[in-house]
Amino acid sequence: MNFTEKVKQELCRSIPNPRHCRLAELGGIIASLGKIDRETGELVIFSENELVIKITEKLLNKIFSVDNIGRKFYDIKRSGKETGRIVFDGQEKEEVLKAVKIDGDSLLADPVLYIMTCCKRAYLRGAFIGAGSLTDPNKDYHFEISVLEEGCARNLQSLAQELGVEAKLIKRKKQFVVYVKDSEMISEILNIMGAPVAMMELENVKIYKGLKNHVNRQVNCDSANIKKTLDASRRQQDDIRLIRECTGFKGLADELVEIALLRERYPEATLSELVVYNGGTVGKSGINHRLKKLSDIADKLRSEMPLKAGE
Repeated sequence: MNFTEKVKQELCRSIPNPRHCRLAELGGIIASLGKIDRETGELVIFSENELVIKITEKLLNKIFSVDNIGRKFYDIKRSGKETGRIVFDGQEKEEVLKAVKIDGDSLLADPVLYIMTCCKRAYLRGAFIGAGSLTDPNKDYHFEISVLEEGCARNLQSLAQELGVEAKLIKRKKQFVVYVKDSEMISEILNIMGAPVAMMELENVKIYKGLKNHVNRQVNCDSANIKKTLDASRRQQDDIRLIRECTGFKGLADELVEIALLRERYPEATLSELVVYNGGTVGKSGINHRLKKLSDIADKLRSEMPLKAGE
């Protein structure tokens, strides 16, 4: 089961109690999935997701006094996957569309359907159940609802923004896609639709990713610092080796000889470690200053050395 199916399964476990919210949720499903058959004039709700057909049927039976409104058909594809359709004709179609405030030609919902905040949530929930998808947060953050009508997409975008979610709109082939890529906004939209389990799973993934990124940054930083320390140590050892070869440390101040011998003894030690090995009598800045003096002496010796043939 992918993440989209998990979310839809959670959303379909229950339906709203108030009738106006049930109408809004059904309206969201019809606006996002419904089509008018141009030959027969019938309203058709088609989905390859069995959950969508079942929740639509539940909503219809809860809203209308007559049970089993609409004719239901199931088809088996070659792949073995079952697809479902609910078909409304004549008076049933008019009754359903009138109840959910949807225009029979454009299938656009009148905003009066979701004028209350609870109904806005229900409408968005219905649209996602019908035509939404959500990428596994372990891979990426991407929420979208893909519909055929631009007007429906713009209504969804405006509705999401009214609920505090910054949704964007693009056209993809023949579809209009309302999408959200920000993880905080996706978490918020899951909360709005009423999917707390999926929201918590998303938050857990975000925490894990954040911790993993922090550890990786720390490891990279530590690796860089180690490399920097080792490079500096190698340069210091080269300098000290040159001074020993050229002068045998004669003429050097005692504190410089002391630090030179200490660096030779502990070639990979950090400045902090050299402070400890030196008994703490000199701080990091003091040791670093003396090593810098040794480097200056080595540079002066190099400048005074005769060039080799060919240089």
